[in-house]
Amino acid sequence: MNEKINNLFDKALDILIGKNKLKLIILLFFIFGLIIRIIAANNLGISADDVNHAYVSVGIFDSGKLVNWGQSTALWYYLQGIFYNFFGLTMLGSRFANVLFGSFLIILMFIFAKKITKSDKIALIASFLVMISPVLIKNTLSEMDVAVCFFTLFSAYFLFGFFESRLKRDLFISALLIGIGTMVKLYALFFAVSFIIFFFYKEVKNKTSSKQIITNIFIFGIIISILVIPTIAHNYLLYKDKGFMDLIFTNTFKLGVEKATQYYSWGAGWLAYSDYKGFFLGNQRNFAPSPLPGAVLMSFELFFLDPILFILGLFGLIFIFNKNKDYFMFFIITLLPAFIYLGAQIPMSKHFIWILALFILPAAVFLNEISIRLKLKNIRLKHILILIIIINLGYLTFPEIIGSVHFGINSIYGKSSFGQLSDYKIKIPENALVVVDSRIYRGRIHWAFAETNYVESMEFIELLKQINSQMNLQNIEIYYIECVKDDCGWGTVANQPEFNQTNEQMTHWFANISYYQQNISGPDSTKFYLPFIGERTIDYRIYKTQMPLPPLILQVSKQTHVWWLIPEGYDRLISPIFDDYELKNFPDRLFSLAAWKILYFEIIISFLSLIYLIYLFIKD
Repeated sequence: MNEKINNLFDKALDILIGKNKLKLIILLFFIFGLIIRIIAANNLGISADDVNHAYVSVGIFDSGKLVNWGQSTALWYYLQGIFYNFFGLTMLGSRFANVLFGSFLIILMFIFAKKITKSDKIALIASFLVMISPVLIKNTLSEMDVAVCFFTLFSAYFLFGFFESRLKRDLFISALLIGIGTMVKLYALFFAVSFIIFFFYKEVKNKTSSKQIITNIFIFGIIISILVIPTIAHNYLLYKDKGFMDLIFTNTFKLGVEKATQYYSWGAGWLAYSDYKGFFLGNQRNFAPSPLPGAVLMSFELFFLDPILFILGLFGLIFIFNKNKDYFMFFIITLLPAFIYLGAQIPMSKHFIWILALFILPAAVFLNEISIRLKLKNIRLKHILILIIIINLGYLTFPEIIGSVHFGINSIYGKSSFGQLSDYKIKIPENALVVVDSRIYRGRIHWAFAETNYVESMEFIELLKQINSQMNLQNIEIYYIECVKDDCGWGTVANQPEFNQTNEQMTHWFANISYYQQNISGPDSTKFYLPFIGERTIDYRIYKTQMPLPPLILQVSKQTHVWWLIPEGYDRLISPIFDDYELKNFPDRLFSLAAWKILYFEIIISFLSLIYLIYLFIKD
């Protein structure tokens, strides 16, 4: 054991002092990737889903929840919640899990590509493409999809490793990691099924006995089944006590629909329709009206997310088909089931970045082949990679726009106005009241001002009416946050002139009785931006005043702190939580206890996987 540790230490030292130049380059890729992802996490604007997921993670360890009602999983929120303890409720804190897993994906892609191709050069290129990929950098948000890519790829590494080593340990670890990926986001279950299909294909090709194939598939499935017990336990116990299940289980099994309607029917995902005909033939119902098939529209979206990777990956598949049919079959089997189902039901570009991750290896193979052919013309691989860096860094100056839809994800080179607004809350005294313009998207309000005494402007007057004006009054500091451009995230205010006028009048009233504090401006989320070159827009304005109010208003304001069916920090003194359930008997308590043990096991394994990856990288 001591000899192995010394060996590992020597190899690590070789990397650091430059004896192993290849791995030193990968380490430098990792550092650069980490830095640019930290910049992105700190600077990028925020989308509706991004802010909602950030809010759900607040106080998650006090939630008593095995799953989030909208995701059927909760592992991601617990991982994210850990980083709130280090960074606070900041933009970086809400996105650091993706900073971490997205950066380690650079190292993971290196060892994965090397295992598949047996080529240091191709592995180096693949790692480089992860480092500088615009889609992976711009998805450094409070979203699960980059982490799903990480665990899916790590699982695939051990799956391919099993075919070489024939060690059941590799197969078990593969099942463990894809199970973790499934508990990060449930759609990874499609990848688990695809892996089983690919395993069956490969083992039949290798003429492995049917008994051995079935046994291994059974064990693979059992491991995944154990890991999803938190989801199963939550839905079983919730249905047993209250007669309904979470959103995804209700949509899938159609049990307890009548009771669930009162909670979920407002959401876009309620009883989602899978339009397979439109996905293949055109006029898909859950896309904007278009005669083009949804599959084509989805491909266009992937192209716009990362044009270079998409094009190189497509051409690279030709070489992969000729040189590595196993990976080609793995690509097709992994791609098709999830692409068809998600594309027909939930055609959101963020749900498909794993496709671009699958493209990275073919793209690296293609670049390698091209570099060999261009050597005769004195064009080296390094020239191509430098050109890709320049193009991709330039691409990051543009907002994320697909078609005519702006997602609020601005250039990474300037801190978003919302990020600055969120950071401003640390300046607000504990006993002050924050009144926020209702033209700011409600999710943004609840996330940006969590842990302060805040209230929407439309609710402020109602609170004053509820509180007895004869009570003892005292001067209370009030901060008023204005949405300068009239619509900060809703996208519908232009169609509500009365709503806009009411908030405009309140803004004028506060402006007349307050001291101006500051304007908050950021990169225009619809345009190109570089510091000193790009256009900045004033999105928010902050005023400060004092008003004689009953101190009780600070406490009462907290009763409005409910968003996404969840009170802030899962505080049941603010509001009951609709999917709390009672454990009826000892078997239920035992089932719940087992589910919680498994969930905490998954949290531990998620972080240990990073340590194990470092070990494999050094040891290789």
